[in-house]
Amino acid sequence: MAGLIILVFFLYLLLIGGIIVTCVFYVKNLMDLLKQVDPRNRLVHPGFVWMLFIPFYGAVIYPFMLYPRIAESLRKEFDSRNNPQPGDYGKSLGIVLPILICCMVIPFLNFVALPGFIVVGIIFWVKMAQYKRMLKTLPKADGGVRISSNTDLLD
Repeated sequence: MAGLIILVFFLYLLLIGGIIVTCVFYVKNLMDLLKQVDPRNRLVHPGFVWMLFIPFYGAVIYPFMLYPRIAESLRKEFDSRNNPQPGDYGKSLGIVLPILICCMVIPFLNFVALPGFIVVGIIFWVKMAQYKRMLKTLPKADGGVRISSNTDLLD
């Protein structure tokens, strides 16, 4: 019996560790995406995406502010590079994610909200990774030369 409890405990730790590692890679992807956006077009600093790890605030409140700013930053960057993309740059998906998190606390609705959150989260992550790859290949708006007077190490 004690061996089963220890096994379940280690499986639980493995699950929690996997979730944390996945979240770190997700936030790192968002940070790398924002680093591809010219500072003049950014509405949020790349380092601020790590605020998603703040309990409650980072899951329920901050995404409603962060994801629309990321989408607007992408719109401005693609427009400045004369390569506008169709769609809303992930703004609607970014709004749906925290709504699904809020729905997870409602009994019986959480059975639908959790799988929906996973699916929408993966779609959003892939979409942001595609935008990051596109920005890496597109020429910069200023002819490819980016000189920044900002001495911040995160830029």
